Amino acid sequence: MRILLSLAFALAATAASAFETPAPYALLVDASSGKVLFEKNPDKPMAPASTTKILTAEVIFSLLSSGKLSLDQSFPVSGHAATEGNAESGGSSMLTKVGERIKVEELLQGLLVDSGNDAAITLAEGVAKSESGFAGLMNAHARAIGMSHSHFTNPWGHAGNRVTCRDMVKLASYVIGTYPQYYKYFGMPSFTWQGVQQQNRNPLLAEGADGLKTGHLAASGFGIVASGLFGGHRLILVMNGLKSEGARAEEGRRLLEFGKSAVGG
Repeated sequence: MRILLSLAFALAATAASAFETPAPYALLVDASSGKVLFEKNPDKPMAPASTTKILTAEVIFSLLSSGKLSLDQSFPVSGHAATEGNAESGGSSMLTKVGERIKVEELLQGLLVDSGNDAAITLAEGVAKSESGFAGLMNAHARAIGMSHSHFTNPWGHAGNRVTCRDMVKLASYVIGTYPQYYKYFGMPSFTWQGVQQQNRNPLLAEGADGLKTGHLAASGFGIVASGLFGGHRLILVMNGLKSEGARAEEGRRLLEFGKSAVGG
């Protein structure tokens, strides 16, 4: 039996070493066992872009769970939030308007489905009065989760935030395990606000993933944090630095397929 197990682990290690990806940063983990299935620069600092919003959501989930916030509570949209979220500025938006009040649940959907910068800023200002104040909460939560090599200056993924793949796996695992009642928002296929329907930007939902978030900045490329259950194993994938949306979708699919094969999913 020991010989067979040793052979199985040797074969898995060989397969992992043979797998290659053009992604500059990648980490694939079987969260059910803690086993690393593939890694490439997992501890090298990188810009998370809009995957930052996973931590933004975690702070909100924590306040909801403690009763300090409710899904029906509403926050006003400031001029700053509406401007940063305006499609004309090049950012992702849930299409808010200055002065309107929006419920926390709707802001969460705008944050995680539409990737709305306006939703992130509205939540941050509603909770902590300012982006910088909310960033303080984000850093405190990151430290508590064990994200020891990450730092955040804003809630929506603008330049200044730094993470590692390993820290983002810790964050995804924590969110999935701690907030099952709210994790569903990450996997919603679409969200409609003000009569406009936007589709979830996560291409791996079509490959069996059940949630988390994409991100993109010109300086960092295209990235994703994704997770799904395959063959009874919870896989978590973090990948960043791809050159296009198509490359992100294809490499994400390849890595998930590799992970499913490794766990027998």
